[in-house]
Amino acid sequence: MNEVDIILITAPSPHPLSMLSHRVQGLPPLGLCYIATYLKQNGYKVKILDFSIRKVTLFDLDEVMQNNHPKLIGISTTTETYNCGMRIAKYIKEKNAATTVFMGGCHVTYEYEDALNSGVVDIVSRNEGEITTKELCDLYINNIGSLQEIDGISYIKDGVIVSNQDRKFIENLDSLPIPDRSFFDIKEYGIPASISTSRGCPGQCIFCAASGLSGGRYRRRSAESIIEEIKYLIDLGFHHIQFVDDTLTADLKRLHQVLDMIIEQELNITFVCESRVDIVTFELLEKLKKAGCKMIQYGVEAGSQEMLDCLKKNITMEQILRVFEWCNQLEIQTASCLIIGQPYDTHKTIQDTINIALKLQELGARIVFSISTPYPGTYMYNHTDEFGIKIVDHDFDNYTTQTAVYDSKNLTAKQIHNLFFQAYYALNKVQPPENIKKYRNMMKIRQEDYLHDFGRPSAVL
Repeated sequence: MNEVDIILITAPSPHPLSMLSHRVQGLPPLGLCYIATYLKQNGYKVKILDFSIRKVTLFDLDEVMQNNHPKLIGISTTTETYNCGMRIAKYIKEKNAATTVFMGGCHVTYEYEDALNSGVVDIVSRNEGEITTKELCDLYINNIGSLQEIDGISYIKDGVIVSNQDRKFIENLDSLPIPDRSFFDIKEYGIPASISTSRGCPGQCIFCAASGLSGGRYRRRSAESIIEEIKYLIDLGFHHIQFVDDTLTADLKRLHQVLDMIIEQELNITFVCESRVDIVTFELLEKLKKAGCKMIQYGVEAGSQEMLDCLKKNITMEQILRVFEWCNQLEIQTASCLIIGQPYDTHKTIQDTINIALKLQELGARIVFSISTPYPGTYMYNHTDEFGIKIVDHDFDNYTTQTAVYDSKNLTAKQIHNLFFQAYYALNKVQPPENIKKYRNMMKIRQEDYLHDFGRPSAVL
């Protein structure tokens, strides 16, 4: 009897030092863990192979395939990891063409045609994967149902791509089991313990696909469910947690419930999270600190009100400075992400962004610059003509937020790339290095400092 019915794979980044791969792949693959736990609850035997961990290789995949002959293998990808995911799919098909390969994740939810036309991906699972993957297992392992009956998938039939109707989003997130961390060695990760308390984001930022992926809706777990998972992680020996929600503070009533329960039950944890500057108050920050919050990351993105409005951030410069001053006063560490080369950016507005970064750095913030990148599924990607941008690099390996991939109305990709360098030069108070090797060393130091709290490098396939 096979010990594995289905293999679930996390594709690695081709650039393990990119900030995006660190943020996503320095953490356990929580999405796959949700799916694996749901499958286990329904009687299926699952193996997760996370290629973002250095010690996981194609040899491990080959061994599991040879020993178990799984009929179904799923690969989770982002835009940055898509090409690596396709190479894994090709490897699987070369080893056993009869294996059904399906792919999921934010990238292929929107770009499923490219994956299906490759000849190595049989099915694409769009949006949430728990129920869809279970129904695929029902079909391919137990011969129950048909492809036509499975919502939320795309596939090729008679040479034509067929997309079944979208699957309805899971309304009650508490109905999902708490992710079983025994599917992988969580000690292999920079921050082993992570929790997702919600799905979706109420924001409408033009550079982010979170809202679209969730159907434009924000869904949350109950405070009781969150506390149950915190206690589960404590029992595993972990007392530092990263909340991976796009905005933990989106539902203030629920957040206060969670914080009150952490404090009243003396759970003795520390945690990091993400928030928006227009939501927090000084009193909320005080309670966050009392509950164990050590760091908050804020998406500042730009250094002028004009650019913030263009990004549809719905925040003000006054809010930004006030919140960082509060955090500094309360000795809560902060991190700030800022974007270089937005569609309407000019040399002047980028200098404004650098200036606000320097102000926030004075207030103790860790600054991370990224290059504006039009990811599939974002408003920016779907409306390039509206923004007057021309994508000049279609190689998704380079969609790392550290490579300029488009010309804008005001700046070429090369100019954006150079201005990104200059931003880091200003931040580090150094002159532009004479060669790229010095720059890379400087970037590595800044990344490792940031990843001390937010993850660690991944492996390359």
